[in-house]
Amino acid sequence: MFEKLDLSKTIDDKTFEKKMAPLYLRLGVLQRALWDQRVPILIIVEGWNASGITMVIDELIRFLDPRGFSIHSIGSPNDEERARPLLWRFWIRTPARGRMAIFARSWYSRSLAEQASGIDWKSRIRHSIEDITTFERQLTDDGAVILKFFLHISKEEQKRRLEEREKDALTSWMITQGDWDFHRHYDDYLPIIG
Repeated sequence: MFEKLDLSKTIDDKTFEKKMAPLYLRLGVLQRALWDQRVPILIIVEGWNASGITMVIDELIRFLDPRGFSIHSIGSPNDEERARPLLWRFWIRTPARGRMAIFARSWYSRSLAEQASGIDWKSRIRHSIEDITTFERQLTDDGAVILKFFLHISKEEQKRRLEEREKDALTSWMITQGDWDFHRHYDDYLPIIG
């Protein structure tokens, strides 16, 4: 995916705000139209650790009717979830017709986090991708619309942001050993993600 994109393109804040303002207003109109048509919507916001997932979702929901959506952040599985298939955690959170579910991370990152270790992890990841494809096809065959976004930052930028957050007393609690472990494997995960 990344080889098809020009990741060197940038836009200044003022131009970005000018282009986004009418789109934000349109977002609320579209949400109501899909509500009226009873179309279930899943919005997936994925990305590297420290890429800004929370910020993007915060910006997105400012323009939505809060009665029509729910936000889900799926972390490490609890005992009940470990006893079930990985996708079960997401299946039970799929939206009813006319509603929207926003996932801060999804089956992609959970699959990578839970499968990417030990012997033959790349094979397990391939099997997870097949399961995910089937899961998404079932949802779309039933009329759901799935919008997927991936927030990409370079390995160097990720390291800078992790270090910056670690130094700040207000955000240092957010950075775990798992974040650094994932960062160390950035180059291994990039071909799978991209």
